[in-house]
Amino acid sequence: MLIDSLHQEAHVWFAIPESVQDDGNLQQLTAILSDEELDRYRRFNFPADRHRYLVSHALVRRTLSTYVDIPPADWCFSHGEHGRPEISNPNVAALRFNLTHTAGLVGCVVTLDNDCGIDAELISDRHNPAGIAERMFSTDERLELKQLKDAAQLDYFFTRWTLREAYVKAQGIGISFPTRKLRFRVDDKAGVTVKFEAGLQENERDWRFYLLRPTPEHVAAIAVRTGNLPEKKLLVRTIEL
Repeated sequence: MLIDSLHQEAHVWFAIPESVQDDGNLQQLTAILSDEELDRYRRFNFPADRHRYLVSHALVRRTLSTYVDIPPADWCFSHGEHGRPEISNPNVAALRFNLTHTAGLVGCVVTLDNDCGIDAELISDRHNPAGIAERMFSTDERLELKQLKDAAQLDYFFTRWTLREAYVKAQGIGISFPTRKLRFRVDDKAGVTVKFEAGLQENERDWRFYLLRPTPEHVAAIAVRTGNLPEKKLLVRTIEL
């Protein structure tokens, strides 16, 4: 069974929202959302945001149903203090998941027992990398960012930003966490290490971070709290919605 592989793996599922356009297919996706999700879906002002919400939440439901014999429409979720959804169906294996969506891409990570987070971003120059980094990055990272230009600077910014987002989402604590106390290093093979400042009560050995390039325009980061367990492999999948 696919769920058995989660003892050694974390699974990441991606879909492209713009590829889901057929009216009949969209009706099927809408039909599996909960009443609460439908209410939020209808309250989006912009069609593109509404569409990404639909595709991303349908992705979660259909993905979870590949692990457990529960129809996509029957999944129930509760929400933590900062809004992170958790499975609330009774008598279900300890599946954990996290969701992300951005322009052109939606994704979710699934683990068994382990806290997990995912963030994906479209690499774009519409942000103010230096200004955001001044508030959110460590001193070393800010200095490294300032030494880069153009595409290299944008890439550096978005890799470190998504890694932070994935971490706080795995924690379920929100971006108000003092992310300046995190220091990420990324090697040439996208291997990631993290350094926590003293006082955060975190152990670097308890966490695994991964960077992915699901499309030429996107970067995605995954954080998994593995504790003392062996390092999990990352298995990337695509799903047809």
